[in-house]
Amino acid sequence: MKKLFLFSLLLLGCSFKALALETVHPFYLSPQGTTTSTTTFSWEKSHIKDMINGYQNYRTRDFIVSQAFSYGIAPKVAIDMTISNTWNRLKYDEANSTDREDTNINWYLGATYDLFKTETTYLQTRLSYLQKETHHNGGAYKAFNLHLRAGYDLKLILPYIGATAEFPLFQHKFADNNPKYDLMGGLYKNFKDIIAVDATFHYNYDKLWKSKKLYATADLYTFLTDWLALGGGYSYTFQDIGKNNAHGKGHSIRIQVKTTF
Repeated sequence: MKKLFLFSLLLLGCSFKALALETVHPFYLSPQGTTTSTTTFSWEKSHIKDMINGYQNYRTRDFIVSQAFSYGIAPKVAIDMTISNTWNRLKYDEANSTDREDTNINWYLGATYDLFKTETTYLQTRLSYLQKETHHNGGAYKAFNLHLRAGYDLKLILPYIGATAEFPLFQHKFADNNPKYDLMGGLYKNFKDIIAVDATFHYNYDKLWKSKKLYATADLYTFLTDWLALGGGYSYTFQDIGKNNAHGKGHSIRIQVKTTF
């Protein structure tokens, strides 16, 4: 009986370690009856320069704290929820301009579904409702977000691609009622279950501003315990060009903690 108990504990520990390793995988889906928690702290900075129209150039600095939960309700389905708080500071380059500070709470609610999955092939979709505070138009930005991604594990590395379409709901007449699109390609690599690296490159298009944005992300994860993964990430915006001829660049740094229970 004692040996059986110890063997059961060993199997349980192995299963938790497998979960800890899987939480950073691009196609991770919380197993049925399991909750995954992701806590993120990020700092973002950007600089927008108007090239023609004579608008004011400005810089933004954001500090963001977000908490996400994913719960597996079926073998191929998980419910997702995220809430975040953003502390924003906007500073104009002109000396006689007044800086602005703001705080926004955003949240997401949706579901992820494994359309197809084998040992090497992945196809996954996610549908979510999102809401963001937008003080400048006196209301909240509301939208549906549809994401589809596919990947093939080459054993040496996992390449994958993804596409996102965001469709705003009916808003205030001065608000954003135009869709946004994002295309991405990524590479994921697990190094002997000690560290893992996930890198992506994105092309983002915002129909309202006719904004074309190119940016890349890189995340490095390590596994502290059988149930805890710690990550650090960096994002860089190469260009963000809008219809008002404004050019933007920026970067962000983040720390991420993932747990399962």
